[in-house]
Amino acid sequence: MQKKQVQFISSSQTIDLRSRILRPNQPLINCHYVGDDNSTTFHLGIVINAKILSNGTFMLEKNENFVDTKLAYRLRGMATDPEFQKQGFGKLIIEAALIELKKRNCDLLWFNARVSAEGFYKKMGFHSIENIFEIPLSGPHKLMYTTKICL
Repeated sequence: MQKKQVQFISSSQTIDLRSRILRPNQPLINCHYVGDDNSTTFHLGIVINAKILSNGTFMLEKNENFVDTKLAYRLRGMATDPEFQKQGFGKLIIEAALIELKKRNCDLLWFNARVSAEGFYKKMGFHSIENIFEIPLSGPHKLMYTTKICL
């Protein structure tokens, strides 16, 4: 296999993994997020042999739970092809995003994490707000965040 390398990808390149992993059996329209094509949004992916194996979307978006932040970004649509999970792809995406977010002077990265993924994010130093909430069609989630944008 080729070296795992994170690169910027287009919003349209995120749809396959979002559809297969995060929103199976849902209409493709549910895989397009408001803000996907904003100039402040960026998408990262690991591409090997022209196939996206892992990706994440990072959007400029405040969160009312964090009033003291100046520039907040939200992670959305983080997914890795099941054949390539537990091989460090997600970690590489997050590490690359933190480097990019530091360049943008971001002071908060937040997201709604599936409860099943909480352990992965906690290992990477993210914190959670303990309340579990349900996202329709997606299941139980927790709000997670970090203010440590540098590695």
